[in-house]
Amino acid sequence: MEFAKERKKALQIESYLLSKISLRGQTKLAKMLGLNDAAVSRLKAATGKQKYSTMKLMSLILAYAGMETPEFDLVGTMSRLEKKLERMEELLAKKKATALTVTSEQLLINF
Repeated sequence: MEFAKERKKALQIESYLLSKISLRGQTKLAKMLGLNDAAVSRLKAATGKQKYSTMKLMSLILAYAGMETPEFDLVGTMSRLEKKLERMEELLAKKKATALTVTSEQLLINF
């Protein structure tokens, strides 16, 4: 049971880390670490014969060490959601251009 709790905490930590990387930008993280984008992507996914990704291993270690699960930034999340909703409303409010219809006069050819 203890192991299951730590794995759950590890999943929450991993989710938090991945969301923060996504929010701040993978390219910026790669530059900060002196890596390229592909190397950062490999940290996030298990490759080859690896059972766990590097991010998952870090999260498991942090959970084992007793790190508390971080609280998600609800204010930032809500503001991003509001912006996305506003953008969707703008896109839906735009009317499609009406199709040009061909009248019968345009089809008649008089010689």
